[in-house]
Amino acid sequence: MATIKCIAFDLDDTLVDTSQLLVPLAARHACEAMINNGVKGDIDTCLAWRASKAAEMTHQQIFQGFIDKYGSTTPNIALQAAMKAFYNPEVPEKLPLMDGAEDNLRLLSAKYALFLVTSGEPAAQEKKIKAAGIENYFKKIYLVNNFKKEEKKEAFLDILKSENIQPEELLCIGNRLSQEIRHAKLCGAKTCYFCHGEHVGEQPTQREDYPDFTVYKHSEFIKACNL
Repeated sequence: MATIKCIAFDLDDTLVDTSQLLVPLAARHACEAMINNGVKGDIDTCLAWRASKAAEMTHQQIFQGFIDKYGSTTPNIALQAAMKAFYNPEVPEKLPLMDGAEDNLRLLSAKYALFLVTSGEPAAQEKKIKAAGIENYFKKIYLVNNFKKEEKKEAFLDILKSENIQPEELLCIGNRLSQEIRHAKLCGAKTCYFCHGEHVGEQPTQREDYPDFTVYKHSEFIKACNL
């Protein structure tokens, strides 16, 4: 195995426990936004629908499915309102990192070039990063705007180019098989699946969705990935 030179971290449910800290209120606001824009459902049904689909679907697909099932007088407006509400959550002034995350960042930043590759609404992601207080651990932070159909693959390719490294010298860690694991594998990078959060249960659908390593907590990461 090639020596790892750079590590790319995901943010949500990899460094910050977003599923517990931010998603419940964001989901409620998204459901309220749909109902306020003509969707013929109720809050509890909407919340249960979202939770049941979260492992396997994007939130655009989840919200669109709810609108299609229950109907709306203004479906496009309802969808956009739900997306805006969900991806612009209320972020507290301070966000705690997951157990062991900061220890890993401190140890690994002394040995490797670290990068943060996070997707969502850029302004909201910037708020989370600032609240978590982790900016100084990373050589560069990539804010992938999925509202503009941007993908993490482009960020990983930029790391390979800017650092002048081989694909197998980059290790990417994150909690989504269909996102950072797949996109990193498409670049030839090594991958570590952090099995945590509401997307646990997501099933691989492409050969690139199978990670090189799997961990369940930060205390396992360094040993499991031979760092």
